[in-house]
Amino acid sequence: MPPPPLLLPLPPPPAAAAPALLRLRPRALLGIQARDDARGRSVVRARAAAGEAAGPAPSRTQIIMDKINSGEEVGGAGGAYSYSALKRLDQIWSSICEAQADSKVPEVVTRVQGPLIDYDFGDGSEIFDVLVCGGTLGIFVATALSYKGLRVGIVERNIIKGREQEWNISRKELMEIVEVGILSEEEMKQIISSDFNPNRCGFESKGEIWVENILNLGISPAKLVDIMKERFVSSGGEIFEGKSLSNISVHDDLAT
Repeated sequence: MPPPPLLLPLPPPPAAAAPALLRLRPRALLGIQARDDARGRSVVRARAAAGEAAGPAPSRTQIIMDKINSGEEVGGAGGAYSYSALKRLDQIWSSICEAQADSKVPEVVTRVQGPLIDYDFGDGSEIFDVLVCGGTLGIFVATALSYKGLRVGIVERNIIKGREQEWNISRKELMEIVEVGILSEEEMKQIISSDFNPNRCGFESKGEIWVENILNLGISPAKLVDIMKERFVSSGGEIFEGKSLSNISVHDDLAT
């Protein structure tokens, strides 16, 4: 007959009349049994409680993503890469697939004939040459336009911040940002965290090929986006974080 479950007695609280008992219950496990093995060593076993089933084992996808998940998730392109983010994306995709064909698509952009008569939108209103919606990748084109002397703003639903996990890019593509004038060669060296060549491309039953200088640099999005954000603001750009676009009315002279 197996020994009875081991219960751990606790000292009685000051106002309690009887001692309290703490039963170890890690999730669906109930009942801790202790015995000595053949060598005299103490062995503790946990058995599942009657009527309680253990939760489902994690899927292979979840195990892999939990291993590669590192750093804090951020908004914007590629900022959410956890298993929970994958499930949210899957739910969004399912809702798109299950949407009715005749469902009305929200109208975001409206064309209004004629000029905007009233330019006074109240305190805090501003007029921009360009408004960029989405700042994690938009910060690059926004900074380049701001350097051209345009009044530029960025609307970002979250915060403009690069993720910890690397982005991959070729040196030629990265040099294009330098040539535009919004990133120095010294800063380019600072953001490069890995450099590898060649890369293997394999296809099932089709063999493999090796390529050179294609997405062969790993760069730090956190460092790069921080540099661009500081450069954008210092050039006169304005950032609206925690804001999102609802609708646009396009007049002959401007859009609101």
